[in-house]
Amino acid sequence: MKVTAPDAVPSGASQIVDHAFASFSFPAHWLPDFAGNNSHPNLFSRDILNLLYTKTGKRPYIRVGGTSADRTYYNASQELSIQVDTGANGIPSAVYIGPVYFEAFNNFPGSLWSFQANLANNASWGLDNTMEVCKRVMNTLKGNLIDFEIGNEVDLYPCAVRPCGYTVNDYLQEWTRYADAISDNVLKGNSYGLDEQRFFQALVFANAELNTFTTQNAFNGGIDLTHHVKSVSLHHYAAGNQAWVRLQETFMNHTAVVANLSIYSPANKYLKTNYPDVTFLLGETNSDYTNLLMSQVEGVFGSSLWLIDYLMYGMSLGTTFGYTGWVPVPTGNMQPYVRPPLYGQIVVADIIGHNPKVQILPIHLGPELWKFSAYGVYESSKLSKYVLINLDEWNSTTQYPRPSQKVSLRIPSGSRGATVQRLLGPGASADSDISWGGLSWNYTRGRLAQSGRPHFEALPVSKGEATVTIPSTEAVVVTFDRSIY
Repeated sequence: MKVTAPDAVPSGASQIVDHAFASFSFPAHWLPDFAGNNSHPNLFSRDILNLLYTKTGKRPYIRVGGTSADRTYYNASQELSIQVDTGANGIPSAVYIGPVYFEAFNNFPGSLWSFQANLANNASWGLDNTMEVCKRVMNTLKGNLIDFEIGNEVDLYPCAVRPCGYTVNDYLQEWTRYADAISDNVLKGNSYGLDEQRFFQALVFANAELNTFTTQNAFNGGIDLTHHVKSVSLHHYAAGNQAWVRLQETFMNHTAVVANLSIYSPANKYLKTNYPDVTFLLGETNSDYTNLLMSQVEGVFGSSLWLIDYLMYGMSLGTTFGYTGWVPVPTGNMQPYVRPPLYGQIVVADIIGHNPKVQILPIHLGPELWKFSAYGVYESSKLSKYVLINLDEWNSTTQYPRPSQKVSLRIPSGSRGATVQRLLGPGASADSDISWGGLSWNYTRGRLAQSGRPHFEALPVSKGEATVTIPSTEAVVVTFDRSIY
């Protein structure tokens, strides 16, 4: 297999990548678990965010929201941080928060936050309660609050929390009412330098398009007539718990990754053309939308390879993501732990690095190579790395030796050498014994502990080419010797 990319950044590469590209979305009911409070901060979670910060120079964004945020109610007299009523699919039917809840926002110093306000509650007191929550969030986060969302996945409201005839126009009326109220009663006169009007992340749809709920319809219907929209968020999940879901075909499949993310291109292009100052992102995304009993695809090594491919291709399209990859508190008989997908984020953080002008080029290999992905990474307009992902599923129980793929790389002119780092795991279904560049991370005595030693392979270059061998279910990053190139 041959992989080539031009020396200088081509027109098909991405825009310059936000160094906080791979960020996090926490469900409202899990925020105290992920963050803790003033007396018991979750240092394990803090260490993970700090690790990514050291690799990219920018702290990940954190979005607090989800279905549970649309079921969250504030009670000023409640002594406990949070109380929940059990609901279906692991999502509470109601979340009651008290003043201590807001201490969770103090645990990640320097992080920038997005907070989703409750729109689903259309009781007569609903707006007042939502404004009180927003006011407490703002006064806790101060200048580290970057926006409010209003409602979660409102395209799923019809026949659920609104009448079956509920349309995007009904949503626009409600959204504008809430945005006006929060601007006038929460943001107005704030002493933190927050914009009093254009401070909202809009839409937050579960789908790229569903019935009347589309990005274009929302803007044509006047969502920004009152100049509140700062950014637009849509959600994406690759699958649920359908019978057809398989690790190889559904996730470790570059063609599927491209198809899944490409459905958001029309919304992205529409905004760039008509509202170039409005940021587009996928504010809630994951491998599957089923919260329970999907560990065979979401908590295994194969999902970390999927996540690298997913994030790399997403960067090439110019989107931003939210994702989580660790269990922050004890569950059952298990201590907190790192899940394999976190390695995907660590790898991508190292790929982005500290150069202020990083761009991504997806390298098209053809539909027959759907189990392999390749990307060129440009720093200050020069080719600096290749990212190569062998998505062919292999496990230690597979009845044949682990195959491998030889890849011939075109090396940029002037480069005499390169180094290779590998993301290694025992197989696609493994949930432990994973390493990146010789290093592993996990929970130890309340903190994130690093083990192993950094490992780089020298890659010989001859006549402008180099060959690297990549076993099935493995990813490599090839970095050119910048002291020469």
